[in-house]
Amino acid sequence: MSRIRSHLSYANVVATGALFVALGGTSYAVTQLPRNSVTAKQIRSAAVGPSELRTGAVRSKPIKDRTVALRDISLGARGSLRGQTGPQGPPGSPGAPAATLSAAVLEAGRFARGAGTAGQGATHTNPGLYKVDFNRNVTDCYVAATIATTRGNAAGGEIVSEIGAGPADSNSVYVRTGDSNGAALDLPFHLIVSC
Repeated sequence: MSRIRSHLSYANVVATGALFVALGGTSYAVTQLPRNSVTAKQIRSAAVGPSELRTGAVRSKPIKDRTVALRDISLGARGSLRGQTGPQGPPGSPGAPAATLSAAVLEAGRFARGAGTAGQGATHTNPGLYKVDFNRNVTDCYVAATIATTRGNAAGGEIVSEIGAGPADSNSVYVRTGDSNGAALDLPFHLIVSC
């Protein structure tokens, strides 16, 4: 007991008493306030969420302008704020057709066939490296290439092969062909450029 008394001071006693008074007052307010006793006069802030309000308890006037966010409004209320769907507008004019350029290239670089290609064949000065020229700008186009048979030429026989394609300049595409070890190898291929 003397141990407790040695820690008691005037400040400790006053602080403890204030705590009991504060908690007791809050408890009294919660249990003793009559229903609907808080009116618009008592509301000083609009920082009360909709889950804490009863329907019709707070009207527009006591809520400060521009303080209710979209997340504070129920989904049903949001739906009622949408206007009716208007009639469908007239169809737009058709866009330009997508350009698809293509080339079937033989091992030596000649074109077996093609659409939108320039010249008789691909520029082929190094093993496994082809530069295919087109008659238009292909800078913003998508490029896809695959090892293929072109009119009876074998697509590498039993060799497991690789291919890669990418832009060379504004009107050209590079294609690299090789074996599975990455060594350059001349192989026939199909190339498609979609713009």
